[in-house]
Amino acid sequence: MTESGPGAAVRLGRLVVPVECPGCGADDVRWCDECEAPWWEPPLRCETGAPRLSALDPPLPVWSIAELDGPVHGVIAAWKDAGRRDLGALLGAAMRRAAAEVAPALASVVAPGAAPVAVVPCPARAAHTRRRGADLPRALAEAAAAGLSDRGFPAAVRAVLVPGRGASRGAGDRGRWRAGAPRASRDAWVSREASAALLVDDVVTTGATLARAADALAGTPIVPVGALVLASAQGPSRGPSVGRG
Repeated sequence: MTESGPGAAVRLGRLVVPVECPGCGADDVRWCDECEAPWWEPPLRCETGAPRLSALDPPLPVWSIAELDGPVHGVIAAWKDAGRRDLGALLGAAMRRAAAEVAPALASVVAPGAAPVAVVPCPARAAHTRRRGADLPRALAEAAAAGLSDRGFPAAVRAVLVPGRGASRGAGDRGRWRAGAPRASRDAWVSREASAALLVDDVVTTGATLARAADALAGTPIVPVGALVLASAQGPSRGPSVGRG
């Protein structure tokens, strides 16, 4: 007797394309409970472990949900570069919860009645977006904007950063820094009133991406007051209160 129905189709699909947890490799699950657990942790400050951020004045507070290691690294890598678009449901929900947790900290620098918070994704290169078939940084930004709105903070995604061009082979540190820096698009200059901005990215290691994003917005009406990432190389830790204005 031949089995039919949705269950049979799912099982047949798994024979053709096996499903496994990207964190630990457990079979037949999109992600297991143990590898999902870190994404339910509240975000904590992590900028002290990112040396490139130390050059920003005033400092930029950065929050991350998890440490970029082990299963967390496996989940993010599978989402970005292994075609696991289904993981967007897990990571998007985590980003939304994290943004809701961060919202009260932003209250100290967002005046009542001010313009909606601009949620600014750190842009991916066009080639990466084409290869992945999705604009992943924007997806994270949309989740973060939803999280802020959940806590009563009007927020809107403002994709006002344009990716920089790659550095030439053989360029020194200064050349690579400048060549890889994003720039503010024309849309960043059209606001008539200042808007506090939350930068969003997937991970932070040295902090170079976030620092260059903040530099690119210098002088525009969009003022970065914080950043939120999925994971950080040094892991999240307790930090001082928001001090950027």
